[in-house]
Amino acid sequence: SDTPPEPIGQRFHHLTSFTNQGYVSDDPHWGSQLPLYKSYPDAPRVSLTLPDPAALSHPQGLPELVNKRRSTRSYSDEPVSLQQLSRVLLSANGLTRMAGGSARRTAPSAGALYPIDIYIVVSEVTELEQGLYHFNPEDSSLSRLESGDVSDQLSATSESQDWVGPAPATLILSARFPRVTAKYADRGYRYAYIECGAIAQNIYLQTTALGMGTVTVGAFNDQKLNEFLDVDGVREAGILIMPIGHRN
Repeated sequence: SDTPPEPIGQRFHHLTSFTNQGYVSDDPHWGSQLPLYKSYPDAPRVSLTLPDPAALSHPQGLPELVNKRRSTRSYSDEPVSLQQLSRVLLSANGLTRMAGGSARRTAPSAGALYPIDIYIVVSEVTELEQGLYHFNPEDSSLSRLESGDVSDQLSATSESQDWVGPAPATLILSARFPRVTAKYADRGYRYAYIECGAIAQNIYLQTTALGMGTVTVGAFNDQKLNEFLDVDGVREAGILIMPIGHRN
């Protein structure tokens, strides 16, 4: 046939669509159940600094923060404080309340399934050793997965983009896809990406409120990033890289 193959993006969107008869795809894939919280029980843990509720209010209202939001690609040498990092992480995907018998978070999630995890590369954060960490929303803590300066490894995952690596801290958003595909089949991938975007905007707004900056980096070597996070790239994969720091 002379008909060109359908582009993979169009094919994905078409096959994960709903009609009156259900899925367009004749063979949707359903994922297996995974625990709500990903944990590293043998890793050293650091409790985040929970902010004073009074500190959560900001003289700038939401419209002003949205208007000031910018993508920042250059960061000063000023360290990020543990409290600042805590506020960013808790705003990004922290717990907010109980509803329907389950803990809800700052970002919307299809079916309250919460497939997104946040890893953090720490280079210059007060009160934290350098290394690779994982954020635990369940108890607002960090698990240290690797110690030492890993910024060069992180930089290599982005093909050495200037703003990936030098920042005081870098958040990496990953998705455990079976969390949503177990309920929504392949359409769950759409929901994971939507949730990742909502978390990214939370990070933008909180860094802006703190007088800092960030940028979403979607151009990276998937294989290198997934190896860096020690995830398989299929059931779990890196989605976004977000350096944070004080603007130059």
